[in-house]
Amino acid sequence: MIAHTPTLFASVALVATIMAFCLILVGQLNRRDGLFATGCGLALHALAYVCYTLHGQAPLWLTYGAANVLLATALTFYLVGLLRIQGMSIPWRRLLSLPALMLILMISLINTREPRMLAACLVLIVQCLLLIGCAYRHAAPGGRAHILLVIGGGISLVGLLMRVGAILTGGAAELQYDASNFKQTLSVSIGTVTVMMFSLGLVLIAKERSEASLQQMALRDALTGTLNRRAILEQLSAELERARRAHTYLAVAMLDIDHFKRINDVYGHLAGDEVLCHCVQHLRQRLRQADSVGRYGGEEFLLLLTDTTPQGAYAALEALRSSMAAAPAHFGNLSIDVQFSAGVWCGIPGPYDSVASLLTQADTALYAAKAAGRNRVQVADTDNPPYTLN
Repeated sequence: MIAHTPTLFASVALVATIMAFCLILVGQLNRRDGLFATGCGLALHALAYVCYTLHGQAPLWLTYGAANVLLATALTFYLVGLLRIQGMSIPWRRLLSLPALMLILMISLINTREPRMLAACLVLIVQCLLLIGCAYRHAAPGGRAHILLVIGGGISLVGLLMRVGAILTGGAAELQYDASNFKQTLSVSIGTVTVMMFSLGLVLIAKERSEASLQQMALRDALTGTLNRRAILEQLSAELERARRAHTYLAVAMLDIDHFKRINDVYGHLAGDEVLCHCVQHLRQRLRQADSVGRYGGEEFLLLLTDTTPQGAYAALEALRSSMAAAPAHFGNLSIDVQFSAGVWCGIPGPYDSVASLLTQADTALYAAKAAGRNRVQVADTDNPPYTLN
């Protein structure tokens, strides 16, 4: 079916205008989420197609030169929106270099047909490739929204390559903006799909990032960045089931910073916060990748050591205790000594072991370590009182 080309241009402009209005209105609330930049890109996209609509009725510098510069700038704003969604800084000079190149080429080639059409297509092809590459590079783990950007950019590339092929084979006249034929209908219709794919893709990418951020906040301790109580208990539940099925060892350790109240009283709560962050960083650096650490509450931390025997768990915790004691926290010009006591349950979980029972035994061992003078590690035994391995 052959459609009236100016009518198609006007349809694309209308769709882009409506979506631009919605995104600019919503994006005003938070310009860092990329929606405002995306809305600006859609507005420029709409203006470009309005200029295309006037081809043959207005000067060529407006209906072709300015239109393609606007379209190149629109693609730049889509890329800006994507970078803002990812929380990245915007390299404005580099991003605007392609619209600037389009402007120079349009001014230089405005009175030629094939060269100006070919130059415009090549610049837009480069921009589509950049957008596709950026969408792939910054795709959220497990996310799907970037696929819409890739599809939209791919469809746009198909349309542009169709135009390049027609220009190189002498069919440039068939693709003038006031011509109505099958190739032109197909090429312009692609513009509508591109607008929808780009706008929806960027909106959904912003949604994915927002959900990921909320999930991060729900599972991470705001101060130290480590797993919070809820997350580490969920991890313990999963590791308990895994160890029970595989019949392997699991170590559960409760750590408590010794005399933490005194640190807060003497150095202040900001110094106390720094001590907590220092402890988490120290633990992360020395634990295995398979192990987990989470803030259980206040100055208490919960460690999960997988596939570790009681002797191995004790050796690992004792090494952590010694290294922590030898590495004071720093707050301003202050050097604050940090020590901890730890209680450890370690064994192969049986059918009656539960998260609560393992925590209770580790916590009992912790209190035994503190009662014995602090700055020590004690291992809980299921049949005997907590003991210290030698």
